[in-house]
Amino acid sequence: MDSTASKHSRNISRSSRPRSSTKGPLDDPNYPPNAKGTYRIQSTANVVSYTGTSFTELDPLAPDDLPQTLGKDLSFLLRYDVYHSLSQVDIPHALRSEFVGLTSEESLSSCLSTLERLLAEGHFLLAAYLSATILTSSLLSSTNVKVIFSLFYTRLACLELSGNTIIAAQESKALEDLSSTFYYVDQVSEGPDTENERKQPSYPRHIVPWPLRVLAVRLQSIGFGDPRRGIGGLYEIGLEARREIMRPDLTSAERSVWKERLSDLGIRCVNALIEMGDLSAARRSLQTLGSDDTHKLRKALLLLLIGDIDTAKQISDGPGGTSIFKPLLSMAEGRYDDAVAEWQALLENSPKETDAAMISQNMAVCLLYTGRLNEARETLESLVRGGQSFGSLIFNLSTVYELCSDKSGQLKAGLVDLVAKEPATGHTNLDRSNADFKL
Repeated sequence: MDSTASKHSRNISRSSRPRSSTKGPLDDPNYPPNAKGTYRIQSTANVVSYTGTSFTELDPLAPDDLPQTLGKDLSFLLRYDVYHSLSQVDIPHALRSEFVGLTSEESLSSCLSTLERLLAEGHFLLAAYLSATILTSSLLSSTNVKVIFSLFYTRLACLELSGNTIIAAQESKALEDLSSTFYYVDQVSEGPDTENERKQPSYPRHIVPWPLRVLAVRLQSIGFGDPRRGIGGLYEIGLEARREIMRPDLTSAERSVWKERLSDLGIRCVNALIEMGDLSAARRSLQTLGSDDTHKLRKALLLLLIGDIDTAKQISDGPGGTSIFKPLLSMAEGRYDDAVAEWQALLENSPKETDAAMISQNMAVCLLYTGRLNEARETLESLVRGGQSFGSLIFNLSTVYELCSDKSGQLKAGLVDLVAKEPATGHTNLDRSNADFKL
């Protein structure tokens, strides 16, 4: 680590051309939904095949020919002391799965294939464990830049998805300063300048995949206990995105990707301000981000969080207002009976099953506030039986069990067994902790 730290100094980042079609390791492009809109795991002999190739395709703007001989030694990410030990002690027995280890006969490609399968099934804690196991094994060369960064991103992302954000924040500090010159290489723009008979200028290019850089900004701010560090980091890479957009040699595909990244960073800045508790600054920042329907919904939700119901009403009554504004406003004003009727009307007209699950849960919460516990319980249980359980739904149903029965412990245990029998979708974390069930 000392060898890298001595090279750290600030620099500008540039990127290169986009690849044709890529997916990150947390995406599964070969996962067809069944007729009911859920995913079902099948044996590898049937439909799903895992090759491990996604771990070289994390960043859509990374070049295809990124060499392993960049002179960048990433051995500081392969040390055992970087990674914390993981446990399933706080996971109910019915939801526990055995950690996957390595055998002496396994190759790197087979390990990556196993990791892809765990991600596709939603075993994020197990995937985090296996990622660190591969990183600290002898299977990886310290110059295998793409795979090391991809595995490190998978480790941090899976820790966060499984509720271990603090551990992820501590481990993210191993990257140190991502704006240092160590993380840059010179990229020469493709093709000569025939008019002036000279080569195109070279641009410093960051070797860390963009998703890892964005994730590390937030996690390092948590790890170092400095929220302002996160805001500053987002603005820094946001300036880089703006510089990339203005480059004259970019293709339209490249420029489109950078614009999407810049828009995403704007929302992340607002989220960081909300986490800091600075709702006024979050409101001002959100006002500058655009005026499409999605941004209007975000503005309205933030205004409701702040308590500015009158301004939220103005947004909902204006053009582009969505149908969920009305029941949300009713809930904000404490009119839960009206909200139940409005959620019910939306439920009957909702064309999307994902929207239906969210609407049903919100309606159940309103039923709970009006004292109709049995109806709230039945609504939430029907979602679980339909294989649509998610974190907040399970927590709310566990709360209902505590309010409506003296045997809530047995009901929660039954809920654990029911959730354990659900088909794996890869969309939710299967390694749920006792806290999700309020056990």
